[in-house]
Amino acid sequence: MIKTTLSGKTIKIITFCAALACCTTTLHAETTDKPLNLGLSVNIQQSFFTDGDDRISVRPARLNQNGFYIPGLTKSIISGPKHTLYLGVGFDDWSHDRDDSKTLSDMDDLDRAVNIRAGAAWKIPAAVVSADLAQDVAGAHGGLQAKLRYTHMRSEDTTFRPYAELQWFSADITDYYVGVDSHEATAMRPAYKADSAFAAKAGLDLNYSLTPKLELVTGLHVTTFDSEITDSPIVSESTIWGAGIGLIYK
Repeated sequence: MIKTTLSGKTIKIITFCAALACCTTTLHAETTDKPLNLGLSVNIQQSFFTDGDDRISVRPARLNQNGFYIPGLTKSIISGPKHTLYLGVGFDDWSHDRDDSKTLSDMDDLDRAVNIRAGAAWKIPAAVVSADLAQDVAGAHGGLQAKLRYTHMRSEDTTFRPYAELQWFSADITDYYVGVDSHEATAMRPAYKADSAFAAKAGLDLNYSLTPKLELVTGLHVTTFDSEITDSPIVSESTIWGAGIGLIYK
């Protein structure tokens, strides 16, 4: 089942993101001193929670300008032709409402984590490599996560970009989302405590000029999780998919 209702909080989040769109792209983001290219994209993400809804979100989008392809809301603080250091802000990839699963509705409510990010990206022959650390500062779980990404570049101005990403999540994060406390346990849902875990993500992003002023941006990805996550009694999928499509006015 697909949920499309936008709550008041979701609308505020979209407005906040739009205010930061000068340093944002939906599928991959970075900063630039050039005039903005602005648009919107629609994204869908499969749920890995038992009986969870697939999520649909609307986000601001902007075209890449400097070729580093850093995902999320970021601001470059030190930058050169072949490297950049950046700071950013973002949310967890996992849903704090467990994708509104009816099966899990009797479990404790979760708060939304807000992460401060710090990272770096380097251009190497035919690729971009980036490393990113994110720390929850909202007090939801207080966890740390790290991501290492490799984006293949067939040419300097390519619009066809396959990528691979290794993700690591601290135990605070995994247990917060997929753990089951003793008071939440039932006959069909035993107690479970999750430790730190890894995930692997692979995807493909594509840009295509429809007209001199309109650019189509699309993306597909799959993510697979290790046993610390998939052994949880509230997780039903070991591999999930996601996709996005949008239009940008140049």
